[in-house]
Amino acid sequence: MITVIDPEAARRALATRNLACPEPGCTGRLRVWSKARPRPVRGRDGRVQVIRPDRGRCRACSVTQVLLPAFCLPRCGYRVEVVGAVLLAAADGAGYARAGAACAVPTSTVRDWIRAVRRSAPALIAHTSWLPPSAPDPAQAWPTPSPRLPGLTAALHALGTAARGLASWLTRPDPPAHATVTGIDYLALIARQHRHEVLRRLRLAAPSSGAGHATPWELVTILTAGRLLTGVPG
Repeated sequence: MITVIDPEAARRALATRNLACPEPGCTGRLRVWSKARPRPVRGRDGRVQVIRPDRGRCRACSVTQVLLPAFCLPRCGYRVEVVGAVLLAAADGAGYARAGAACAVPTSTVRDWIRAVRRSAPALIAHTSWLPPSAPDPAQAWPTPSPRLPGLTAALHALGTAARGLASWLTRPDPPAHATVTGIDYLALIARQHRHEVLRRLRLAAPSSGAGHATPWELVTILTAGRLLTGVPG
């Protein structure tokens, strides 16, 4: 799976074979493959959007990748903002029923989400610690949960801090490529290669388009490679 901020930009990049395969050790490029199956996704207003993500197949390793929009989580029928609202409500002290009531999410589903994040909290915190801390951005406020559920609260704080850092990092201009390699140019080349390697690790496609408009919870999807509810690698 590859996370996509701007599906249209990613589709164009896929059509022109400008998407690199995210599989470790593979240097191939993706080409257009058949569409993924349709999936309904429910938003906070209760409306259901049916999407059918693009798919690409690597010409080198033959692995197929679904280009999943950042507002989606794999095997979850709700937008990530719905999941986030439920998690923050629970951290603020709401019980399962009240946490899900505002977004019309069944209590059993809320319970599963909260337990999943609490169970993987140490891995989530470790997984996001590579990004440098950033000061709160007033334009992208992140609610501060109470310490009622320590594991959940710690994970949400870590994700919020990392999301702000990622937003700042993604909106930086890509280091320029130079025809000649001097001492200074070589540093720029290293920075450019590092950026591309991080994007590969994040499994993120076409980040330059729409990166500044990604919501905090879409950034969380990117940070966790869509595994907020299924557990990131330890």
